[in-house]
Amino acid sequence: MKLVSSMEDVEKAHARVAAEIDAVDATDLSTMNVDIVSAASLVLGVSERILSFRERIAKLPEYDMSNVDKLVDYAKATWFIYLTSQPALPPAELDALLREASDLRAKLLMWAAPLVGAGHFDEAAIARIRDGAGHKDLASDLVALVGVYRSKWTQVQNICAVTDADLDRAALIGPTVFALVSQREQSLDRPGADGSLRLRRALTKLDRAYFQCRRAIRYFRESEADVDEIAPNLRRNPGNQRAAAKPAESAQTSTSSASSTTNASSAASPNAPAAGFGSGGSPFVTGDKK
Repeated sequence: MKLVSSMEDVEKAHARVAAEIDAVDATDLSTMNVDIVSAASLVLGVSERILSFRERIAKLPEYDMSNVDKLVDYAKATWFIYLTSQPALPPAELDALLREASDLRAKLLMWAAPLVGAGHFDEAAIARIRDGAGHKDLASDLVALVGVYRSKWTQVQNICAVTDADLDRAALIGPTVFALVSQREQSLDRPGADGSLRLRRALTKLDRAYFQCRRAIRYFRESEADVDEIAPNLRRNPGNQRAAAKPAESAQTSTSSASSTTNASSAASPNAPAAGFGSGGSPFVTGDKK
C-alpha cells in the first residue's frame, strides 16, 4: 500500500480531520517532546501492521475505532500542518525555488518520454503529470515523477541523464513548494489561526490515537511482549509505563526538540534540506500519480 501517493493526498487527509484537530482542548495537550516529522513518519511506516489487527481490535468492548481508522489521516494531517507552519520565504528565494522546481520537472518529463517509448514508464501516468498546471501541480508533479523513476530506477538509471541527486532534490522541494502555496491558502481560510497551537493539537490527536492502538495491540500480544516491535513508542525514552494512565504516552520529561529545526528558507539553497525534512526524513512514500 502506498501511504502517500501525492501531496493532494496529504491535503485531503488534513481536510478530513481538520475539524477534529481544531476541537482538541487547548488546555489538555500532549507534551511537545518529539520530532514532528519523525513521529508522523513512524506512524505511517507501521500503520499497515496496526491495521492488520483491526478486526480483532473492533471486537474490544467500548473501543473507539476512530483511533485505528483515522490514524493515517492524523499522521498525514500532522505533517501537513507542520509543513504549512514553516516561515514563509522571501519573494526572491521563493522565485528561485519555483524556477528550480520547474527546471527539475522539465528535465524529468523530458527523459520520461523516451522511457515511455522503451516500455519502462506508463504512458498514461506520464500524460497525467504533463497536464498539470499551477504551482500546486508543479509540486505534486515532482512527487509523482520521483515515484515513477524510483519504481523503475534499477532499469533506467543507466539509460537516462536523470541522477539520484535530481530525484532526491525533487523529493525535497516538491513538498516544500506545495507547503508554501498551501500556507497562503491556509492563512486565508483561517484568519488569525495560531499555527503552533494547531500543530500541538494535531500532535495530540495523533499521539493519543497511536497510544490507544498500541494499548490494544499490547493486550493481544501480552505473551509475546512485542508491541514495541509492531508499533514502536513515539518517544525513545518512554519512562514509567505505569504513568501512562492518561490516553497518550506524553507525560515524559524528555527535552527533545518539538520539531525539526530546518525551515522553508533553507530549501532555496541547492544543498539544504527542504522544510519538514530534518533528521526525521520524509513521512511519505512516493508512487505513481493516480
